Amino acid sequence: MKLLALIILLIPVSAFTQTPKLNIRMEHNSSEEQEQKHQLEEFAKHYDLSKYTITRDIVINQYAANHSSPVLTLNLRFLGNEDDRSLSFYVHEQAHWLLMTRYRSQARELVDELIKRYPNIKIDSPYGDGNQRSSYAHMLVIILEWQALESLIGVKRAEAVIKFKRHHHYTDLFATVMDHRQDMEALLKRYDVKW
Repeated sequence: MKLLALIILLIPVSAFTQTPKLNIRMEHNSSEEQEQKHQLEEFAKHYDLSKYTITRDIVINQYAANHSSPVLTLNLRFLGNEDDRSLSFYVHEQAHWLLMTRYRSQARELVDELIKRYPNIKIDSPYGDGNQRSSYAHMLVIILEWQALESLIGVKRAEAVIKFKRHHHYTDLFATVMDHRQDMEALLKRYDVKW
């Protein structure tokens, strides 16, 4: 009996968790959208996404930009051989849901603080998303995305994804987060915002 209790204590907690069943709908049911659905389902099998899945309702739309609301929608960017980058878009959009559903008031205060700390960030595309408040909110999403990726794929692979994105889109936002990571994480901790 003592041996059984010891074995149970030694089993990692993650062995008991698993990604919740995702409700994935394809907007056009094309072969590419089916492939993206399969890739997402493989992520759910390979990685424990339970901590990083806030909404299970997902639409795959090959013609849409990735967005979180009203329904988390993913396009086909990085479909196929860019798994780490594709996974990053999943956790990025889920981070929006985290802030919208669990930390709405903290996120507002954090955005105000980020605007004061980093007042000269360019927000027009490709530097930001074109809107001041949502661009600054994206910095919170980016740091949460980075933390999730490190947990899922490791520090080096996560950093490679973030470095790529730094030169791909939201360039000032990614650069600011990368250059001020400790400060960003301290802010999240102070407001008790976490996955």
